Amino acid sequence: MGRAEGGGPGPVGVRYLLLVVLGTVGALALARHFELGTAATAATLLPALAPLYLAWAAFRQQAVGAGPVDLALAADQLAHAVRRQWAAEARIRRVNDPYPLPVSWCAADAELVEPWSLLTYLTRAWPGGPPGDPAAWPADMAGLAGSGAQIGEVFSDRVPTRRLVVLGEPGAGKTVLLIRLLEDLCERRTAGGLVPVLFSLASWDPAHEELTDWLAEQLRRSHPALRAPAPGTEGGLARALLDERRILPLLDGFDELPPALHPQALAAVNGSLSAKQPVVLACRTEGFRAALARSAGAVRLNGAAGIRLLPLTAAQAAAYLRRDAGGPHAPAAARWRRVVSHLGTDTPVGQALSTPLGLFLARTIHNPRAFPHHPGPDDASAPDPASASEDPVPSPGARGGSVPHPDTLCDPVAFPTRAALDTHLFNAFIPAAYAPHGPRPPRWTAERARYVLVFLARHLAEHHGGGPDLAWWELHRVMRVRTLRLSSGLVSALAFGLGGGLAVGLVLGTGPGLAAGGSGGLVYGCTVSLLQRPSTPGTRPRWRWSSGRLWSGLSVGLAFGLAGGLAGGLAAGVTGGVVCGLAVGFAGALVGGLSVEKPDLTTAIGPGTLLALDRRTFLVIGIAAALVVGLVYALGVLFAGGLLGGLVVGIGGGLAAGLATGPLPTAWADFLLAKAYLVVRHRLPWNLMAFLRDAHAQRGVLRQVGAVYQFRHIDLQRHLAAGPPGDVRGAPRCIPQRPFP
Repeated sequence: MGRAEGGGPGPVGVRYLLLVVLGTVGALALARHFELGTAATAATLLPALAPLYLAWAAFRQQAVGAGPVDLALAADQLAHAVRRQWAAEARIRRVNDPYPLPVSWCAADAELVEPWSLLTYLTRAWPGGPPGDPAAWPADMAGLAGSGAQIGEVFSDRVPTRRLVVLGEPGAGKTVLLIRLLEDLCERRTAGGLVPVLFSLASWDPAHEELTDWLAEQLRRSHPALRAPAPGTEGGLARALLDERRILPLLDGFDELPPALHPQALAAVNGSLSAKQPVVLACRTEGFRAALARSAGAVRLNGAAGIRLLPLTAAQAAAYLRRDAGGPHAPAAARWRRVVSHLGTDTPVGQALSTPLGLFLARTIHNPRAFPHHPGPDDASAPDPASASEDPVPSPGARGGSVPHPDTLCDPVAFPTRAALDTHLFNAFIPAAYAPHGPRPPRWTAERARYVLVFLARHLAEHHGGGPDLAWWELHRVMRVRTLRLSSGLVSALAFGLGGGLAVGLVLGTGPGLAAGGSGGLVYGCTVSLLQRPSTPGTRPRWRWSSGRLWSGLSVGLAFGLAGGLAGGLAAGVTGGVVCGLAVGFAGALVGGLSVEKPDLTTAIGPGTLLALDRRTFLVIGIAAALVVGLVYALGVLFAGGLLGGLVVGIGGGLAAGLATGPLPTAWADFLLAKAYLVVRHRLPWNLMAFLRDAHAQRGVLRQVGAVYQFRHIDLQRHLAAGPPGDVRGAPRCIPQRPFP
């Protein structure tokens, strides 16, 4: 993780090298300005060669002075970040408000998992023996039954292989149970132990991507520090932790993969994870059963036991709704009387509210305890049927709307099936989350918020294969590749051309300035357009020497110098252009040596923080380019045209280089360009990160997984992506008539 001892002279060598180079260049400039003789200048500079060599040697020592990576320490730091991340997420998702739902489970059907006798036999035969105490194993699979906080004990002590399949109906609480398991495993974990990490399989393509490669990329995406290099592997620290089996994958949403790929995906999991690798796989029951039926060889998850989540009982659901309304004797709790009478039945409301997801949606929409106005005794009675049928949910953006009465959920005409009621709950959730009369009034109306969320859901469906990860640095995918390259090239050409042309024009006149700015901007814009590649976020620039970058910088600088010289360039004409090009090439090599570092593993970095750090990196690299290139330009013109011309050209050239170079190694520039493109087309608000942060922290519509956002539930994402009707690439019917704030 850190540098090996003995690498201390590295930073000193870098600083000393820079001072020697700057001092030498300054001495040459002064010699030229005061017309000193060649012999005097040489006598002054030759003694600097030995210190220059020592500085170079110290710099090279820094480049090779990196020590080995301590994977145990990296795992401990990652575990700390994961624990903090999901503890915060549980608070935001109100998992413990008013209390955790008592999700229970029983053993999965025998035909879906391995025989219990085989599991115990295989585990006892493992080299080194079983991972746990065989005395804690139950006599058969039925002994895995439990509820709530027992999931950690069931997985760690009762499952011999510590490989488990979690099955359940849609919205049954599989993801929440995995979060509770993750938190329990983090508490049980000892130094150097396995790190439980939750993965959503919806973005995995088992037909074209190895599972381990995909897991490594997800780790790097959620925890950018894992992009750091590690000895002996090309996949960085993330791949090293996976290869050393220090990650415990909790694989959620197996059923969210295309059904035709289920057998292949299951075979890939078996092939990628060794028999002794603990793993948890969550899937809908019928989806997993269908996956096994499609498999010609009846492929199961090797060595895995299984549990199946049970529906909430009528008593559990009723107690939860009443407690969330303020307690069984609160006036608001009486509003649920008719709904409670349907719980545990086969009616649509009885089925929909038998799952944690249904209860969450219903309480968010219909429980008024979070609002300043609480209902009086008269509100406990059933609403007037006429008023209930007119508009039970406050219209989006309305001020002072009343809280809809739960009795509307029992209407068999409006909701004849569970699917119809589920659709209603999803539709009503966004207006309820963005209710203007809540304790934290939102900046965006429900109508505008829904529009943005629909666009983002469709963006995930169209450009990410329906995957859940909403990463700000991948927003550029909404633009066609040709449009993105053209836009990047145009912006770079304008920045470089205006700065450079203005500098040359102030010294040599309007004609040469226009020629130099136009030619330089055209060459640079075309170069950026052709070489444009999306970047990943970074947090801090760092200089790493590369001979390849030196030759690339010299080549590009020579091209710019020739273009400027042929167009009029400096007073020396083509020769001056070539000389300036070589100088700019060297400066470009110095600036091009700047790379970006990733954040510390101990920090559970969020999307907004990562964006701010990447923006800072952009500014630092831009300023460095401006200083280096500006100095080179100034010295070049100083020799040809005097002190004033050198200063003017140096400032202009530095400004051009800073604006044009800063975006290259960072993701912030692409994000800014894509966001501006979408804002102009009225697709997104300008302060997109504030909108996403509010949707996560205040509205509960999104969840945060490391450095990316996800919709709270995959079914909510799919519901928004499917409606309202309209072209996926265009706007839904509720497109705002005014720009977003």
